[in-house]
Amino acid sequence: MAAMKITLLAVAAMAALLGTASAVTYNVGEQGGWTLNTDYSSWVSGKKFNVGDEIVFKYSSAAHDVVEVSKAGYDSCSIDGAINTFKSGNDVIPLSATGTRYFICGITGHCSPTAAASMKVMIDVASGSSSPSSPMPAAGPGASNSPPAPPSSAATSVGATAGFGLVALLAAGLMA
Repeated sequence: MAAMKITLLAVAAMAALLGTASAVTYNVGEQGGWTLNTDYSSWVSGKKFNVGDEIVFKYSSAAHDVVEVSKAGYDSCSIDGAINTFKSGNDVIPLSATGTRYFICGITGHCSPTAAASMKVMIDVASGSSSPSSPMPAAGPGASNSPPAPPSSAATSVGATAGFGLVALLAAGLMA
């Protein structure tokens, strides 16, 4: 009977840990944030965005904004027919469905249809639940060759805490 309780506890602990580690928070542009100095095509390369992840745009709200647009708006850097506009300077955008999402800075001259270092980013969201072990560092001026900090994810942190709480409750119930 004791062996069965231990096995159940181990299975519950593994399920709790595996189920909470999948969401990743990506800071767009890494440490540099949402600025004119980042090549977002390079930043996004090598990353795999999945449903359940989130992206965060950090920027000076006096200097920039974030506008979600259609592919045509992305290609032409046009905010006509914008899907959504964000202006907080710390915009957290959940990736809740598969597909491609397009974001630009709506400030005149900040998005260029042809320049590599333009404030526009295309995010392809897949349905898979596995994310890279660590996001790739930003490329461009001021980029660091040191390893990136692990992604900070409120959802992951809360989920892990809840998972450990579930394991503790299960353990207490099994020992009673």
